[in-house]
Amino acid sequence: MTMQNLGLMLHDAARLMKSEFERRAKGHRLSLMQWRTLGALARSDGMSQVALAARVEASPMTMSDIIDRLEGDGLVSRETDPSDGRAKLVRITQAAQPIVEEMRGIATEVYATALAGIAPEDLDGLTRALQQIVTNLEANTAEKKENVA
Repeated sequence: MTMQNLGLMLHDAARLMKSEFERRAKGHRLSLMQWRTLGALARSDGMSQVALAARVEASPMTMSDIIDRLEGDGLVSRETDPSDGRAKLVRITQAAQPIVEEMRGIATEVYATALAGIAPEDLDGLTRALQQIVTNLEANTAEKKENVA
């Protein structure tokens, strides 16, 4: 296998998992970005819009629109950041909790489908390899940022 094939396979796997999640979640009338935003808040509630946008890899304008929709549906709320009166913290509401639980169930089903037939030791090896790829690329990105500054 060439390195180029590896990159294409990683991309295809991520794309297909995203599509499968969206297909299964379609009945909930939430976009993948809305799901990701709720998921990020479920893991770390009370984030600024800027931090939330960075976490889900969205532009600040896109995040503002997503939060507007989620707030309109009663799934998130905004409140003034006590450490910076100009900033707003986004918090997940109680009404969103059942949706988050359902989202986790859908994600579990997608992972089960995607990982079917993979031996536990192969999955452990894949997980370690992917973590090393992430570590390598994060270190490279941080190093390049330091060299620019």
